[in-house]
Amino acid sequence: MTDNWSEPRAGTPRRHPAGTSERLHQRLWIIFVAVTLLTAAAFFAIGRLSAGPKAVPDTGADAGFARDMQAHHAQAVEMALLIRDKSGNEEIRAIAYDIATTQQHQNGQMFAWLQDWGLSPSGPTPPMAWMRAGGGTHQGATHTGQGTAEGTMEGMATPDQMQALRNAAGPEADRLFTDLMIRHHQGGVAMARAAVGLAETSRVRDFAARILEAQTAEITALQELRVRL
Repeated sequence: MTDNWSEPRAGTPRRHPAGTSERLHQRLWIIFVAVTLLTAAAFFAIGRLSAGPKAVPDTGADAGFARDMQAHHAQAVEMALLIRDKSGNEEIRAIAYDIATTQQHQNGQMFAWLQDWGLSPSGPTPPMAWMRAGGGTHQGATHTGQGTAEGTMEGMATPDQMQALRNAAGPEADRLFTDLMIRHHQGGVAMARAAVGLAETSRVRDFAARILEAQTAEITALQELRVRL
């Protein structure tokens, strides 16, 4: 049998099928363009992520609310854990558990905001300065008559009140907790209402609006429960 294929002569260039070189060139060009576009997209995304946080001022309402509400929430969590460990009232224990878990989670969110914005956990201005700069009660805040002096926060329990809660027991502890938490929530509502009106970012305004709604409802529940204690 005769083989129709033969080796080309020495010095004769090997021939490729028509169009092979052109298709290879097109394929390499497509790959190059794809890599270029992906690289450009990656740098664009990095630029967007790195540029965003710089828009939030260190002394503005967004940063001030995130810092102050974290401190405010921290005391609420402490009070809730104190009463949950000692109370025999199931309603009190349920409310305390809800406050502790919800506000601890919210604290994590606000802490992450400050990191995203490239800001420190503590600010250059006293607590509540962002509210006073924006008009304070002109934003619809309702003062509780407690914790409104320079450098303090509305609704916060005093050290003596916190110690009294630690020492109290039985129904006395339940009543003290509800009294303190009602005032504490009223202060939180005032802060949240101010943030809704003053914050520059929709993230903070929406978050503050949810706190305003939730803590207003919890104030009503605590007041109804207080009557039965």
